[in-house]
Amino acid sequence: MSNLHLILIPVILCGACSSGLGPVVPKNKVERQMIGLLQKFDLWDDNGDGELDHSELAMGLEGTDYNPDRTIDFYDTDGNRRICLREAQAGYSRAEEAEKRIQARKAAEGGAR
Repeated sequence: MSNLHLILIPVILCGACSSGLGPVVPKNKVERQMIGLLQKFDLWDDNGDGELDHSELAMGLEGTDYNPDRTIDFYDTDGNRRICLREAQAGYSRAEEAEKRIQARKAAEGGAR
């Protein structure tokens, strides 16, 4: 790595810090869970193809109340029944929609979870 790169890296990093951007702080449980998916994405991507399929999600969600099919239905925007990292990241901006879907499902199930 050249000396120029060694100088530019701290400058770029400091520039990002001064822009006012900081860590994402979830506002509610749904946002916290969505961040959890992003944090676990690579861990759950067993075959390393950069996407989570039904079986990978099922293994990752095992022992929780979350359904892999509903998770795919929410995040999968290109219709291939897989979640790529870009879709998972974009899903975070739709946290309010996710919360509404969860509330509607709970109401339809009579509040039982």
